[in-house]
Amino acid sequence: MKLHFVYSIPQIGRKKPFQKIIWKVKKLFLEYFNSTLFLRKRRYEICDFNDWPVQSPFENTKNIYLALNKIWPTYLYHLTERSKIKFDTDDIFLGHPYFPITATEKGVTEFAIITKKRPKLKAIITPLHCNLTIKTSHINLDFLNHVDKMVPNCDILFGIMGEYWWDQWKTSKFAHWQTKMVRLDMAVNTSNYPKVKNTFNLKGKRRFLFIGRNDPMKGSEFLSELALSLPQFEFGWIGSGSEIRGLKRISSFVRLTPDFMKAIALEYDFFISPSLADPNPTTILESMAWGFPVLSTIESGYYESDVITNIFSNDLEKSKVVLEKYQYLDEDDLITISNNARNYVCLNHSWDKFTQTICSTILKKYV
Repeated sequence: MKLHFVYSIPQIGRKKPFQKIIWKVKKLFLEYFNSTLFLRKRRYEICDFNDWPVQSPFENTKNIYLALNKIWPTYLYHLTERSKIKFDTDDIFLGHPYFPITATEKGVTEFAIITKKRPKLKAIITPLHCNLTIKTSHINLDFLNHVDKMVPNCDILFGIMGEYWWDQWKTSKFAHWQTKMVRLDMAVNTSNYPKVKNTFNLKGKRRFLFIGRNDPMKGSEFLSELALSLPQFEFGWIGSGSEIRGLKRISSFVRLTPDFMKAIALEYDFFISPSLADPNPTTILESMAWGFPVLSTIESGYYESDVITNIFSNDLEKSKVVLEKYQYLDEDDLITISNNARNYVCLNHSWDKFTQTICSTILKKYV
């Protein structure tokens, strides 16, 4: 028997001068590049992950693959390949849907779900939230409707989402999925995210940091409104997209290396997540590992806790009170929050815990 695993795979070993050309061709022939230049050599053997980016979703692929391959011979596919798997009846399938979805695109997972000769077990894995108002090319209503068509033909649906979205699911349009759903909390390898935030700026002079693209789902409009309503405080931003009013752009795109984040930590004090629809953003966990106290909307997936403080996308004045409170907390209190947050991530968001949930669920269902 074999396990067939579908997730995101980076383009490996590209030369910089050809990046733009490759990207244009990739949009037309993505499945060709992934299957012939990488997967043809690596599909049936343990992969060399040395050159892979440490960020999600590629960290997801690497860690899930390594865990699966310890138990079953695991075949790896990229989610936009057009490959059609020839299953044996004792095989296992675990796949991420084509992403971002359109009306016509189909990848390995879509073909596998509808194949006539089915494996013994079929499972889908994907980040999920149930905010149906989001229009951008992310997890939106089109994508959720696409998954909805596949759910009847799968045995397990692994949903990567925070506890908040899990609680919302029972009253959502897709509540009927819950009998097959297993919640996964995102994970980070904290060795890639050393603690860099050890001191804080003076009271009233502390700065807020946002990492992410300018996108409605990321709550950039709410963040802009918040920053403009607090002109006495500084807000910085790392990410792609058009400018966000009220925020100083630090960089459009940069690798968040330990050295880079050490420099950021000297200037900025708090990480802010204003999202309206994020299943389980890795940036929150990365920031906690770095030692930044986190201010987050509940729609980022996280309830308020000892290590996360909520702000409110529908209540500007209440959110301003939260930000002002953190400006004037004693530094000793902030250092305690910083240390507790990193410890929390180490204990609760490890890849071992993430992958153990996947493997134990499959094993239990397979028997």
